[in-house]
Amino acid sequence: MDRKKETFFQSIVALMASQVIVKILGLIYKLYLTNKHEFGDEGNAITSAAFQVYSLLLSITSIGVPSSISKLVAERASVGDHKGAYKIFKISLILFSIIGIVGSYFLYISANAIANNMIGMPEVELSLIALCPSIFLVSIISVYKGYFNGREKMSVTAKAQSYDQLTKTCITILVIELATMLSKITDTAIIASIANLATTLANVIELGYLYIYFKKEYAEIRYEIQTSINYRPVRTLKTIKDILFTAIPMSLTPLIGTIGKNIDSATVMDGLQSTISYEQAKIQYGILNGKVDTLINFPLSFSGTVSTALVPGIAAAKSKRKLSEISQRINLSLLVGLIIALPATAIFCFYSKQILNLLFPNASAGDVILQISSISIIFVAIEQTIRGVLIGIGNNKVPIISITIGVIVKYILNKALIPINTYFGGINGAAISNLISHIVVTMLGYIYLKKVINVKIEKANIIKLAISTIIFIVSSKILYYIMILKLNAKISLIISIVIGIIIYIILAIILKIINTKQLKTLSFSQKKAEKAKI
Repeated sequence: MDRKKETFFQSIVALMASQVIVKILGLIYKLYLTNKHEFGDEGNAITSAAFQVYSLLLSITSIGVPSSISKLVAERASVGDHKGAYKIFKISLILFSIIGIVGSYFLYISANAIANNMIGMPEVELSLIALCPSIFLVSIISVYKGYFNGREKMSVTAKAQSYDQLTKTCITILVIELATMLSKITDTAIIASIANLATTLANVIELGYLYIYFKKEYAEIRYEIQTSINYRPVRTLKTIKDILFTAIPMSLTPLIGTIGKNIDSATVMDGLQSTISYEQAKIQYGILNGKVDTLINFPLSFSGTVSTALVPGIAAAKSKRKLSEISQRINLSLLVGLIIALPATAIFCFYSKQILNLLFPNASAGDVILQISSISIIFVAIEQTIRGVLIGIGNNKVPIISITIGVIVKYILNKALIPINTYFGGINGAAISNLISHIVVTMLGYIYLKKVINVKIEKANIIKLAISTIIFIVSSKILYYIMILKLNAKISLIISIVIGIIIYIILAIILKIINTKQLKTLSFSQKKAEKAKI
């Protein structure tokens, strides 16, 4: 039985296609909630605060799991040890199920204390309780995703994410409409908890899909196990150690990042209340961590898929000592990240007010915050790729150290800037400190990577990207000002951005920023690699 694996390029395309679906549905979800009279920026503050705590626990129980398992599985599979790869999956499933149960129980019994003492927002308690089962579910989901990613079948992960977001969006809209129309519920805290409960229900659907797919694939997996070559028997305890020693360092980076976000929650609310009331501070926090974060994360999710696709491929290439292949993947991934990041930054910088008016007509404040935050897209896109590379080559220390320094920088700047009642203070100060922390993390990671691997983005490509972005945004703005004289402002905005993006794509093709040769070089299959070895 000859298993067909996805190429690196196919993996990126599958994940990006999934992200288009996920982010469009996620945007619909956010638009619906924010524009709901009973929700708004206050509701965003409650759900965001709850989600930061939830993310913190996920960082401990499962965030590093997909990457760590995909790395271990890819390393075993690349040398023909499919039996060893499957053993990693089975042990991981038991191990992280137990960890997930503990995490869910901890969140349940601590919800009240976290909401009142840690966050200082009592309304968050119900949302935390609604998210409790999700800790356990995501732990199991992460193991399945890691196994499929390690087998270079990332389209499975992509489909699972799409089903999850579709379920979450549909359930949220349906249940909240029923609650507000039939039961006349107007309490923002209750509506926020319903939205978070939808996250848990969506995880049930996602896990169901992954399990069904696994059962369909099991005959193929069993055949691979039976015909496994180079099987290296490893004791169960040793396998558990390998999994934890790989997963823990990989989890530390997102863990420190989410700790930073939770510190952000406390320092932002505390700092803002030195100049404005609690209710106003809550709304400002909701703008930053609700609307703005949603918009900024939209393009970053696409560049993040490149980082996800990098890990198993680089781990396999490293095990075969294919250094030139690693270098090629890194360089192309950095370039793809910038191709996405530059126009996204330009759009949010030059159309911030118009975009917020278009998407959130009932709660459109936050244009300056969006402008400041949008600059971070460029640095985070590079940071994501660097992190994926370092994880793939087995170096987890640098991401941990760099992001720790970034969190410290953010904390210091938050304490210094937020209490200041000027343009650079308040909620703008929080956005500025976040931007500077990302710049620091990116620079530290890039400096190290340059020392160990031949990382090189052609200066010519940077110039071409800059020219394409400038032409794109200038032509788009000119078109917008012409069209707004005769058409509705919202229609003018949509048409001018779409046409601008088309111009950007055409320029990228004409200037050959990415050529066919690069894509062919990276569009290799594991199957071909194994044949070459034989």
